[in-house]
Amino acid sequence: MRVIVARMSQLPGPPGVPPGEVADDQPVDVPRFLAALRRGWWLIALIVVPFTGAVLLLSLVLPKTYDATARLEVKEDQNALNGGDNEAMTRRLATIQTLLTSRDVLTEAAAELPRETADTLEDKVTAAVDDVASIVDVQGTDGDAEGAAAIANGVAETFVQEQRGNERARFAQVRRDLEAALERLRGTSGAAVESAAIRQRLGELSLAELGAEDGLEIAEAARPPDTASSPLPLQNTLFALFASTFLAMLAVIGREALAPRVSGPRELSQLTGLVPLVVLPSPRWRPRPRQAAEAYQTLAADVRLQLSDTQRVIVVTSAHLEDERSTVAEGLARALADGGVPTLLVAADMRRPKLHERLGVPQAPGLAEVLSALEESGDDDAADVIRAAVHGPRHDSGGRLRVLPSGSTSRHPASLLSGDALGVLFSALGRSRYRFVIVEGAPLTGPIDGQLLARGADAVLVVCRLDRLSPGEAAELAAVLARIDAPALGAVVIGGATASYSLGALMPDRMASGVPGP
Repeated sequence: MRVIVARMSQLPGPPGVPPGEVADDQPVDVPRFLAALRRGWWLIALIVVPFTGAVLLLSLVLPKTYDATARLEVKEDQNALNGGDNEAMTRRLATIQTLLTSRDVLTEAAAELPRETADTLEDKVTAAVDDVASIVDVQGTDGDAEGAAAIANGVAETFVQEQRGNERARFAQVRRDLEAALERLRGTSGAAVESAAIRQRLGELSLAELGAEDGLEIAEAARPPDTASSPLPLQNTLFALFASTFLAMLAVIGREALAPRVSGPRELSQLTGLVPLVVLPSPRWRPRPRQAAEAYQTLAADVRLQLSDTQRVIVVTSAHLEDERSTVAEGLARALADGGVPTLLVAADMRRPKLHERLGVPQAPGLAEVLSALEESGDDDAADVIRAAVHGPRHDSGGRLRVLPSGSTSRHPASLLSGDALGVLFSALGRSRYRFVIVEGAPLTGPIDGQLLARGADAVLVVCRLDRLSPGEAAELAAVLARIDAPALGAVVIGGATASYSLGALMPDRMASGVPGP
């Protein structure tokens, strides 16, 4: 708990409140936790579905249990042997409840029930006293409805008969004692009054004995139930669903407290200064083809409107690995080419090359070979060197899209990208026939490959996945962009609640050219 509180203290607070300090009456950051629940749907499903399914399966395969109840009515005892106060009735009901499940009663009842013993009945018989009426319920449990009713009725009948027998024996003993006393007084002088009292007592005893038979009787016999008492698949499943959902939501919120993530595009913009040009849902829910086409057409429009004629090289980068850079870079390049703009797509992530597989081109010759050749020849043969390594992709958009793959390098990528060859390459591409050069770069955090590419580009487009980006990492991303002085075109945000699109501000060179914005 202390760890969670400490982590939550690091979350960005309201405006005007430094991180780590709590303002008076600070409201709960509902949007952050709603965003966490939306991102953590897979964790919720991972908890809820197996747990609920297991409960449902167990409810269906476990043997059914039936409950049947017989009711005993206990009448107020006002005979010659007992008083009739409420305290005496309460004690009597408690005594009956205890004796109903005693070993002697269960042993006698088991003798009349097939396949039952006193040991088995101990787990199948319970007794309860009604809170209002003088009623004792005898509940029998069995795997068969008829068996449950037979157990409840058998135990109740056995107990009633046993109690009646005990009452008769008690009355008989009292009668014998009174008659013996009367016999001793016979022939004794002066005993007429005492003898008369004993005879009166014998008469009252006879009347009490007649009413004692009705003091405890079966008010309602147990009947076989129509449905099982357990398991209850529907009720169990609903309970498991709600309970597991609650626990899963707690797990997601706890996970957010321990490892917070950027809650949405607005917070990302506040932390990094990047304009969210395109916001797409989580990658686990792949955007529909029309939605994806709209996103890349929006990016293409931003590129054409924001960049001047001299600005051509755009590096598509991110904060982390596997942040959909390849997908965004390819989508943007195809959208530009489909719009009639000659475009070159460069795979510059030489540590984990994948783009050549997506486009169906060979990995080499490619960027690594071009940079190695330009280090030796310089700018003189740059155009020929580049042209020899460029390939036509699958579905090449009418010949307007070309691809420069990553190449097969034996040298360290940072050493290739840190030399003069990268500047020569970008300079040659700026004079080429390609209006735009889309570079799939490495992440900006981690190895410096992405920073080297971004430093020499005309614009940088940053892909950000909200489910992987913490506020601290977003602040680090902003610091890297400021340190390398990379001209930021904007951000592609993945993991928003809904898809949205917007136009960014003009790049500095575009504003200097005097071309009005959209």
